[in-house]
Amino acid sequence: MSPPDLFPVAPGGHARIREVLRQAGYDGDGIQALAGADLTALGQRAVPVLLHRTRGGSPLETLVRLFTAGAAVPLRAADRALAPASAAQWAAWGLLALDADEARATVQLACHGDLVLATDWGPATPSVGTSSGYVMGFSPSGLTLARMTVRPHSRATLDVGTGCGLQALLAAAHSESVLATDLNPRAVAVARFNAALNGADSVRCVEGDLLAPAAGQVFDIIVSNPPFVVGPPDPHLFMSGGRDLDGLCAELVRGAPRHLAPGGWCQLLANWAAPHGTDWREHLARWFDGLDCDAWVIRRERQAADEYAALWIETDADDAAEYTSRFDTWMAYYDAHGVDAVDYGLITMRRRGDGAPGRRRYDDVRGRWDEAGGADIVEAFARHDWLAATTDDALLDARLRVSDAARLSRDHVAVRGEWVPVSALLRTEGGIDDPGGVDPHGERIVAACDGTTPLRTLLQALADTLGSPFAEVTPDALRAVRNLVDRGVLLPPVSG
Repeated sequence: MSPPDLFPVAPGGHARIREVLRQAGYDGDGIQALAGADLTALGQRAVPVLLHRTRGGSPLETLVRLFTAGAAVPLRAADRALAPASAAQWAAWGLLALDADEARATVQLACHGDLVLATDWGPATPSVGTSSGYVMGFSPSGLTLARMTVRPHSRATLDVGTGCGLQALLAAAHSESVLATDLNPRAVAVARFNAALNGADSVRCVEGDLLAPAAGQVFDIIVSNPPFVVGPPDPHLFMSGGRDLDGLCAELVRGAPRHLAPGGWCQLLANWAAPHGTDWREHLARWFDGLDCDAWVIRRERQAADEYAALWIETDADDAAEYTSRFDTWMAYYDAHGVDAVDYGLITMRRRGDGAPGRRRYDDVRGRWDEAGGADIVEAFARHDWLAATTDDALLDARLRVSDAARLSRDHVAVRGEWVPVSALLRTEGGIDDPGGVDPHGERIVAACDGTTPLRTLLQALADTLGSPFAEVTPDALRAVRNLVDRGVLLPPVSG
């Protein structure tokens, strides 16, 4: 089925639109400089602030009022900002609605790096028609996935549930071809417009459910920010994918390996139910059973079922009675399925292609990871590979090195007028890791890992200091060292 022609832009028109934006300085840096700060944290309260700061009438100020704040502007001001085109031309392209002597944007134009993407203002946007067709803008989950995506060169990349096309357009920078799919025909139309607006000729947008449009195709990278909300059926396609509980994410995990080339990556953000009496790792292990993939699940958060319901229902209910009724419906749904809480996290899979059983890894990472990215994921998998292939004897002979990102911090208490250290924590700056405790002997071992000294020599010195046989010190020390390599505090030897 062909998506609706929301933006009837003739050939060459997309370049004209983008040139108007470029000439005005309509990009992330330009808008932030005009606003004076990042106003994202204010939510809808940012709109009057933004309008107050864009009163000067320059083309950029007018464009920001139209496509960022969603305000109506005088038709004459719109014509000046959109020259050499006109407000009438942009209305013909589906980007503006004209009323008497005013113009109002039908879509938001959001910026991410060098990209400019059209998105809907909200589920109640009149031009959307039905709530199910709403095309969401930059959500926190979408931006997290964009940051955490691995980005090696890819012959072919698949973006499942593309929405406005953000993941697909980011992938285009390192992919020979990108297939972007969505069950929502309006999303396909919006993503197709955004690909043309950003000159991403390698991106193809098609309508279809999950992996169905990719039948018979193989990819080096699959990414997805799917409609992962765990709750009763909902008309919003960006929230609910029509499966029970977390069935949509489970289906995507189980189906993706069939479309991955050996060594290929699949990443998705997911929510999953926490059934009463079931460990979350056991619950997810069923998703990966029998898959020819190494898998790493990073759980970031757990919310009680009632808090989770309150969070999501608030995005869709306007009056208190309706909200209460929906809340009761959601809680009855959770009670019927024995769900106490819902987890949120990032799932990364890498297809092995060698027939060997995949390794499984489940981590709780609650610390800050705002500076972490896809490169950290790749490096972590490389460390996991090295540890799996390295025997204890080989580890003793390894010349490990302490990461430049390693940081040691101490807690002190005041005792009789002096600060006395009571604990120490090792962490990696900007990495995917929570701080871990370390004793004074461990501190010295880590500091001495300079990439030239075998671990065996360092542990022998530790044994001599403790007055203990080497064989007694080694087992616990090796377990601690493996943990430190696993976390990225210590790094494997540089090959070659």
